[in-house]
Amino acid sequence: MEQSLVLIKPDGVQRGFIGKIIARFEEAGLKLVALKMVHASQEDVDKHYALTEEWMMGVYTKAKAKTEANGEAFPYPDHKAYGGEIKRGLVEFLKSSPIVAMVVEGEMAVSAIRKLVGATEPASAAPGTIRGDFSHDTYGQSNAQKRPIRNLIHASGTVEEAKNEIGIWFTDTELHKYEHVNDRVQYDPKWFV
Repeated sequence: MEQSLVLIKPDGVQRGFIGKIIARFEEAGLKLVALKMVHASQEDVDKHYALTEEWMMGVYTKAKAKTEANGEAFPYPDHKAYGGEIKRGLVEFLKSSPIVAMVVEGEMAVSAIRKLVGATEPASAAPGTIRGDFSHDTYGQSNAQKRPIRNLIHASGTVEEAKNEIGIWFTDTELHKYEHVNDRVQYDPKWFV
C-alpha cells in the first residue's frame, strides 16, 4: 500500500480542524499509520522544504499565473527570488506553533489525499475539499502581506516525495502496521465471496 505524509499546519491546528481533517481521510477509506503533534525544528522544516529548481519553479509559476489572472502585478522577478521568500516564510510559519504530522496509507494514497486536500490556494479549491471548505486565503493576499498562504495542510505530491518526507518526520519505529477493517472490506478479493 502507498503511504503519504500529511502535515496539519499551524492555522489548521489553531482553528481546531485536527479531528475534521483526520475524519476526511478515514471516511475516504484511508488508514492512519503514524500520528503526532510536534513543534517543528529548524532542521526538519529546512529539510522538508528543500529548494530544488523544480519546487521553486512550480510555486513561482502557479502564484505568478494566479496573480496576473487577477490583474495584479507579480512582485517577484524570478523563481529563485520567490522560492527563497516562500521557503523563509514557510519555515517560520511551521515553527510558529505545534503542527500535527501523520502518515496515511491506502491504495493510491498520494493522489487520493491530494484530491481530498484540494488546490494549494484555498480560494481556488473546490467545495468539498479540505481547503475549499475550511479556508479562503489567496495568493494575492498572502503575497501582499508577505506571508505564506494559510492553506491548513501539506500533503506529499508524489510517491517519491512522500518517502522522503516521511523519513524527515518519522522514524521506522513510529510507523505502525495493523489490520484495519478496510484492509479486508476494500482490498481483500475474497471478502464478499
